[in-house]
Amino acid sequence: MIKFVTLNTIITDLLDIIRGSNVTRTEPISKRQIEAWVHQYRALLIKQDMDKGKMPNPDYIQEIPALKLEVVDRTFGTAFPSEVYLLRTELTIPKTIDLNHKPGFMFIGTLDGKEIQFVPEGRVTWQQYKKYTKNYNLVFLRSERLYMYNVQPIQYLTVRGIFEVPTEVSNFVNPSSDTTSADLDTAYPIPINIIPILKEMILKNELGIEMAAPTDTKNDSKHATNQQVQQ
Repeated sequence: MIKFVTLNTIITDLLDIIRGSNVTRTEPISKRQIEAWVHQYRALLIKQDMDKGKMPNPDYIQEIPALKLEVVDRTFGTAFPSEVYLLRTELTIPKTIDLNHKPGFMFIGTLDGKEIQFVPEGRVTWQQYKKYTKNYNLVFLRSERLYMYNVQPIQYLTVRGIFEVPTEVSNFVNPSSDTTSADLDTAYPIPINIIPILKEMILKNELGIEMAAPTDTKNDSKHATNQQVQQ
């Protein structure tokens, strides 16, 4: 029994519906275009849920394990005390969906599961002046890399979050991890009950196709298509 849905399944289902509909477009519809729509409307549905104050559905969350860190040159971080290390991920990371005006990180921490607080960059500059928390480890985002304010150097971070384009995470090239690249047949990070809504939004908003209840009519010529679809 299939317990998850794949991006390939969503794309194929949409193509089948498009082939059976009279869609007026001068240019062909490609699988790549449909994939882009799926990512866009997934992000829109997530934002709608978050704006209503709902908790993030775990099915949306993806993990990037073992992101390697490097020490940043001290001239780059002169605002930080000399006894504190400033680290950053060697690799840039895929963009997250903004949730309530902040990046969509669900967890940032060590490989053994110790969470590190994510804060705005400006907060880190003043951390050294705080009496009781000046030695806290903190993480902030700058130019698509995570930076870490830390009293002791560590080698790796694990990151879990809700990312804009899930395939960028699935195919993330991380030499520090044994995670293999994914493809269109890998589980797509979306709750299965949301898929009909996502399909309906794409068909209606992008192609002007209204979903209708199925009938028993067979060989109905009205369902013939004049739409060219690229494979």
